[in-house]
Amino acid sequence: MTAMAFHPHMTSRIEGISLLDELRFRRWNAAISDLWHVECGPQAGGTYTSQAPRLVAILDCVGDGRIEVSSSDSKPQPERRSQGCLSYIPAGMEVSSKVLGECRLRHLDIHLDVDALEHMMGQTLDRSVLATPRIGFCDPRINTLVRLLADDLESDHPSSQIYGEGLISALTAALLQPREVMEPQRRRGKLAPYHLRKSVDYIEQNCGRTIRLDELAQLTGLSQSYFCSAFRESTGMPPQQWQMKARVERAKSLLKDRETPLASVALRVGFADQAHLTRVFRKVVGTTPGAWRKEQIA
Repeated sequence: MTAMAFHPHMTSRIEGISLLDELRFRRWNAAISDLWHVECGPQAGGTYTSQAPRLVAILDCVGDGRIEVSSSDSKPQPERRSQGCLSYIPAGMEVSSKVLGECRLRHLDIHLDVDALEHMMGQTLDRSVLATPRIGFCDPRINTLVRLLADDLESDHPSSQIYGEGLISALTAALLQPREVMEPQRRRGKLAPYHLRKSVDYIEQNCGRTIRLDELAQLTGLSQSYFCSAFRESTGMPPQQWQMKARVERAKSLLKDRETPLASVALRVGFADQAHLTRVFRKVVGTTPGAWRKEQIA
């Protein structure tokens, strides 16, 4: 089977879920990755079946919603929105999701071409592991890999094919060697209130420029990895997403002046251009800067 012939033949039935941004996807030699950004109403949910094995990674969940995912042979497992939860679903298995409450959700689906993976990795994959579902688990290795893939999909300048293929190979190897000690998920502590306030103030005051993670970690005296985890645990989102939210809030104040061009607003709050502002603004607010401005002025 060649990469171009591979198709997961996904079927789904959904209710109460709408796209906030265009679907971003990329076809690799041994996988197809889809990045979704959706809005979930109360009691939203769906059922999904793919004829290829796939990994689903919940990257971010903003709002009051709580997500439950289950397969035909498992009980619903509440997803922890603060830790980018993972679910591996074997080929042909139906999986269901239910959202209790309302939220905006960003998730990455990776459909795996087993034949192409075996050819690329030069080995036969363990069919017993591929046939075993893992719902709502957490593995830091896989978390890191799926976020790198998601970042590449969101980039205006995607990386080379070999970069993505390397990530897919590493992800597959991690899936085939599950670390049971990581289940159930371990929680790291939250930031101390004064550290959280100090970090948030720093991000909001400097949101118009690139803020390095080591800057924020130094503010609190924590390691970069622990700070990032504790910040997410405290706020429900990673530091870079909080910075984007801060930029959007600053943009809102500038948009109230109808004489300021959108391109100028974008540059003044730290976005690369008007298109970048529009994409992020729509993700955070649910509408475009121009539409939001008209609503405020009307």
